[in-house]
Amino acid sequence: MAVGPTRRAVLAASAAAVPLLVSACRGVQVLGTPPGTAPDVRLLRSAIAAERLMVARYRAAVAEASPAAHPAVATLTGILAEHEQHLAQLNARLVVPEGSASKSPPAAAASGSLPAGLANALLALETAEQDASDTLASQLLRVPPSLAQLMASISASEATHVPVLRSLGRVR
Repeated sequence: MAVGPTRRAVLAASAAAVPLLVSACRGVQVLGTPPGTAPDVRLLRSAIAAERLMVARYRAAVAEASPAAHPAVATLTGILAEHEQHLAQLNARLVVPEGSASKSPPAAAASGSLPAGLANALLALETAEQDASDTLASQLLRVPPSLAQLMASISASEATHVPVLRSLGRVR
């Protein structure tokens, strides 16, 4: 006599499979809603957007500065390079799973426009640097230690740009 599943076992397995089949018809919805974005990821995306805006502002300032303002152009270009490095470091920390939204957040809604005239642009950059430094420093306790270290470093760098921009504004 062949040993195999009994008719009773087959019926019990079939009855147990019905709820699974019914739930499978609902697709991924049976898993529930996906979790929201973690707070530290939102802060990282915000920092990335702020750095993108800062890069755009410096590019506009370099374009605004005339070749006659050579010391200002060289300094602004150097600060721009630092902000591009900040942006690269922040982007490197943003891990996005395959198949989800793009790695980098959408471009900032505000443009990198600055007030007309180099002196006004330098003053606007000085204010923007101080605001960015203050914002990053205020977020340090809400992010993981490795990200806090990077954000503290960027905050300190932006704070050092303030007196440099102020001295450039006095020269003009």
